[in-house]
Amino acid sequence: MAFKKAAIVGLALGWAVSVFMAQEARKPLVRRDLLVFGSGEIAAPVRDIFRPRATALPAVRRTGGPAVRSAAVSQPDASPSFNLNLSYIGSIKSGGQIIALVLRNGQTVSVGEGDEIAPGYKVVGVTAEAIVVQGPNSERKTFPLKGDRP
Repeated sequence: MAFKKAAIVGLALGWAVSVFMAQEARKPLVRRDLLVFGSGEIAAPVRDIFRPRATALPAVRRTGGPAVRSAAVSQPDASPSFNLNLSYIGSIKSGGQIIALVLRNGQTVSVGEGDEIAPGYKVVGVTAEAIVVQGPNSERKTFPLKGDRP
């Protein structure tokens, strides 16, 4: 008889604890505000972030005569400003190298040190707290990590 009472009390206590835990507000694991919901197709990945490059890409050499500049292409007189818009949203440490996850033009892109984000914009430093990008005129800009910090 005592066993039945203890079992009923145990079940009631377990039910009360589960109801209490279900009502407690928890922080979500996925940051939905950083996700981009689009109606278009997903672009092909630039590279596999889980397989870091061991060597640099081979240089492409063109055969033929010397390069000739076209008269239609003119060099601007004023230097362009640093106009790269991106958000540093996270990083992955793989093979002793830190790979940065950046949000650019609505897409998440993984880049490492030495990678080119856009024409003329190269990643020169990656840490867990910030990413440093060098622009076309050798000016550098630091993008701090966005989002929650543990």
